[in-house]
Amino acid sequence: MNKKAKDIMTRKVVTVRENMMVNDLIDLFLEKKISCAPVVDRKENLIGIVTKTDILSRFMDLDLDLTLKVGLKDVLDSPHPALSELEVFSETELKAGHIMTPKPITAGENTTIEKLAEMMIKNGIHRLIIKKSGKIVGIVSTIDMLYHVAGKSKNE
Repeated sequence: MNKKAKDIMTRKVVTVRENMMVNDLIDLFLEKKISCAPVVDRKENLIGIVTKTDILSRFMDLDLDLTLKVGLKDVLDSPHPALSELEVFSETELKAGHIMTPKPITAGENTTIEKLAEMMIKNGIHRLIIKKSGKIVGIVSTIDMLYHVAGKSKNE
């Protein structure tokens, strides 16, 4: 049986509005232990996606390798000299809509895992928002794909 997006996706999706302040976004990511959130309008229509990398690249001049190796909390708790820059920016009116990627790539819940992998590789992305009847029903990340390949459950 060919597994599909609905078989491996994370179903509890935390969404944000484009007018959410970036400081609140950081707090949300840390509280929920997430690394991305779809950005929706008042009618819950998908308009973008914001990731921890979007946040970090906005505030710090870090190598992408470092950004990927450490979690958001680790970077924010570190004595990195660029953190003073973070404090300066935190006083601004910067919102999720300013740093999000608009029109993110999506897939349907019946898209095969092979097709999801192909879409991620082709577009150089690590997450796909899964939609059903125009509504967000899940997210598939590269971590979800690795669990599948390893034959493990995320709860193990």
